[in-house]
Amino acid sequence: MHFIFSLLYAPLILLLLKYYDIKIVASIVFIISLLWFILLKNKKEPTAFFLLFYLVLAVVAFFSEAFIVLKTIPFLISSLFSLYILFSYVQKKSIILFFAEKFSKKPIGESEKKYIHQSTLFWFIVSVINTLIHLSFLLDTNLNFWLYYSSIGWYFLFLFAGMIQFLHRRYVFLKREDV
Repeated sequence: MHFIFSLLYAPLILLLLKYYDIKIVASIVFIISLLWFILLKNKKEPTAFFLLFYLVLAVVAFFSEAFIVLKTIPFLISSLFSLYILFSYVQKKSIILFFAEKFSKKPIGESEKKYIHQSTLFWFIVSVINTLIHLSFLLDTNLNFWLYYSSIGWYFLFLFAGMIQFLHRRYVFLKREDV
């Protein structure tokens, strides 16, 4: 659901702003976020934490009547995600390793766990690059750049980084393991 919402957030905001004022758009974002948050309240998902930002910023946008507040949400979520990756690395509880173990069909060996934990720094750098791109489009007056990057552009960045990670693992890490 988070994937669909992140794809639709920027286009939905711009579409709604064509027909409604900022207070109504902020109210719609608030209601959607609140309903989604209520549906997740019994689940321990990181998504629920990010929904709090949608809720709070929708309230701020409502009272300030500033579109920039709604435009800020993808940047803030990207920033928090970068910090989350960094903290997971520092605490030696890599979020990348967590997902690798969750989706792996076979047990992950100790050397590969170490490799995955170290690759968390790579993903932190990718996430920071994503955050900087979000910031540049946030500050840019051309809404088309913000629209495209905030909805689908950042997925391409992470897909490209995933391909680099896959190739590095396959042709560098696993080759070293075979020796």
